[in-house]
Amino acid sequence: NQNFSAGNNENSTDAHIGISGEANLDFLNTPLTIPEMTLPYTGFKIPQVKDFSLWEKTGLKEFLKTTKQSFDLSVKAQYKKNKDKHSIPIPLDVFYVFINQNINSFNRHFEKVRGKALNLFTKSYNEAKIKLNKYMVEKSLNKEPMTLQIPGYTIPVVNTELSPFTAKMWTFGFEIRTPNLTTPDSGFYVPSYAIVLPSLELPALNVPRNFLKFSLPELKVLSIPNILIPAMGNITYDFSFKSSVITLNTNVGLYNQSDIVAHFLSSSSSVIDALQYKLEGSLSLTRKRGLKLATALSLSNKYVEGNHDSTISLTKKTMEASVTTTANVQIPILRMNFKQELNGNTKSKPTVSSSIELKYDFNSTKLYSTATGTVNHKFSLESLTSYFSIELSNNGDIKGSVLLREYSGMIASEVSTYLNSKGTRSSVKLQGASKVDRLW
Repeated sequence: NQNFSAGNNENSTDAHIGISGEANLDFLNTPLTIPEMTLPYTGFKIPQVKDFSLWEKTGLKEFLKTTKQSFDLSVKAQYKKNKDKHSIPIPLDVFYVFINQNINSFNRHFEKVRGKALNLFTKSYNEAKIKLNKYMVEKSLNKEPMTLQIPGYTIPVVNTELSPFTAKMWTFGFEIRTPNLTTPDSGFYVPSYAIVLPSLELPALNVPRNFLKFSLPELKVLSIPNILIPAMGNITYDFSFKSSVITLNTNVGLYNQSDIVAHFLSSSSSVIDALQYKLEGSLSLTRKRGLKLATALSLSNKYVEGNHDSTISLTKKTMEASVTTTANVQIPILRMNFKQELNGNTKSKPTVSSSIELKYDFNSTKLYSTATGTVNHKFSLESLTSYFSIELSNNGDIKGSVLLREYSGMIASEVSTYLNSKGTRSSVKLQGASKVDRLW
């Protein structure tokens, strides 16, 4: 079975998925019988298997407990909307200043280009005019005009007489003398006219220097409302899985309140101890009097436990950070404790310190081996404009036995450096020892 739902309104948006089902594993109880077989080309024989139960022989009976298995899965996500909004101003003042500066620069550049273009055009035009006039004069002196003479005639029906007329064509231009029209009966008379079209001549070009002034308008700051962005709301996520073997639950939340807080929780319960655990984590971001980020993480299990805490603080004058991690491991052949610390701040002077501690105890009767020991590491740093200092130390020891032969050993080292305007001072120390029974 499965179902799905989703919703959205002015207050929240959510979605849900649910799946459930059942399985019957009775077929695993059916005994299996496999006859004896011989592998081809090898002569190797696989012995007969008779009445073999997968449910009992493979350990499924202890793990699943019953052949009737069922599961239920549920996933839910929800977002609760925030009514608050963030107002973000639009910095148009800088944009307008930049545009106006570029407009003035463009106007000055355009004036220079326009003057050069007008000078080039005027010069080219005058040179073309001189060459055209010279060409027209030369052609007119070297070539006589063409004359076309049309004789007079009488238009029938209307009894109108047209006198002869002529047309003269030069290289550039022409002249037409129209005929005179006479109607004897009516006394209508139109005298002759001379039409002269002058030759092509380019006019003189005079472009004033203050002609075509061009300028872009200046932009003025307009009152534009700020951009409103909805504030982040609260987000939650829930996951659950249930079966006859294990139950899992996970919850995740991100909350935007006076601080931003994130929380994570995951846990399980099972018939098997190794599958039971609890994992929890949190993160918070504080924005009062600076910026502070804090994280925490913890894990608990039958065999493993651990914790992690860290804090980072930032203000206008100082910075501070601290990290702490611890872990414990307990399994049948090994027990181990681990701890790590890191601190740093810039309150009076920049300082950083770090330390690591490890303790272990190994015991295996099957391997006839034991080992116990510790490991320590320390580091510190201090710095000012007048000096610089580093100190580092490491040490470790071990004691145990292998095949009933005991052994032990230790190692230690120390390093320090100090530097200032007057000189440098450094020291190094290394020490070690070991012992093996009946060897050295």
